[in-house]
Amino acid sequence: MNVQRHPFAFLSSQRFWLSGPATLVVTLLVMLAMAAWFPPGIGKVNNIIVPLVMFPLIWAVLFFYTYLTQRMQSAWWLLVVLAVVNGVILAFQFWGK
Repeated sequence: MNVQRHPFAFLSSQRFWLSGPATLVVTLLVMLAMAAWFPPGIGKVNNIIVPLVMFPLIWAVLFFYTYLTQRMQSAWWLLVVLAVVNGVILAFQFWGK
């Protein structure tokens, strides 16, 4: 039985949106918020360099978790919680002073 699928059928998949754009946005939020909560160190650049270096690691962990999980709802909740927590950190960093 040969089932023909639309070539862009993956775009309607929940896993595509979760592992693609949602993971990238949350990873960027985590990286931006790391500059606020990571200590600057002796040279005053650790809070800038470490998030840049850790960006691929953070993205890979979130991507593979969201792509390989069987429980999509828990993956959505993980990304939402990470986005909210880091969004609040960024909000306090910019508007809290």
